[in-house]
Amino acid sequence: MEELDALCPRPFALFFEPPSIDDRIVNQFAFFSVMSDAKATMDHWLAEHPGLARKIVIPAGLKWEIRDKLDQSNVTERVLFPGLEGLTAWLKRHYSPKEEDRAPRRGSRRSGIEVSRGLSD
Repeated sequence: MEELDALCPRPFALFFEPPSIDDRIVNQFAFFSVMSDAKATMDHWLAEHPGLARKIVIPAGLKWEIRDKLDQSNVTERVLFPGLEGLTAWLKRHYSPKEEDRAPRRGSRRSGIEVSRGLSD
C-alpha cells in the first residue's frame, strides 16, 4: 500500500484485469477497481471527476427488448455465470412469462434509454 500511496498525493482509482483463474472471470471480461486510499470511496471520487463516468438508466419497459438483443449476441446468464447457477438463471428467465405478457402496471410508460454525464444525476 505504501507504494500505491507514493504514486500520487491525491486518492486515485486503479482498474486492473484479474488473473483468469475461472470461467466466470474470463466470460465477464472483468475488471477490478480499487481506490489508492483505504478511506476514499469510489462514489466520492467519481463525483470529483464528473467527466469520467456515465450513468445509464434503462427503463423497465425496455427490459425484455434489451434482454432479447443480448441473447442474440450470446450474452446470457449461461455465458456470464458458467455452471449450474447460470444455467438455472437462464432457464428460469427463458421459461417464465415476460412482464410485457402480463397486465401493464399503472403509470408505466415506454421511453428511451437515458444517458447522463456523471453519476450525480
